Amino acid sequence: EVQFRPYRTDDFITRLYYETPRLTVLNQTWVLKARVNDSERNPNLSCKRTLSFQLILKSKINSPMECSFLLLEGPYDDVKINPVIYHFVFSNENNETDYMALPIVDSVECNKLLAAKNINLRLFIFQIQK
Repeated sequence: EVQFRPYRTDDFITRLYYETPRLTVLNQTWVLKARVNDSERNPNLSCKRTLSFQLILKSKINSPMECSFLLLEGPYDDVKINPVIYHFVFSNENNETDYMALPIVDSVECNKLLAAKNINLRLFIFQIQK
């Protein structure tokens, strides 16, 4: 279970983003970041809201680590998320994924998530052995 907490940037026009505390999975330390409408200038003026997320490996590793991961709704949320499995090879030089769309069913479901103080989701990470 991961909990995204809201933060604001220090820019002149502040931007809302979400971040999880550090978590340990597969004996590695990870962080998830999320942003609203891909950090567009004024997401409050848009009626179509989206969330995108990024998985970041904070630990140093000896060899590249190929992983599959997905995010699903949290234990007490009724938000509808279509499960999508993402793949990425983490290394010390390439330790963060690109921002990927959180596969929420529609904008109404996204607004439900944004209305909550924190966003609770389940993260599954699988290491692919060669």
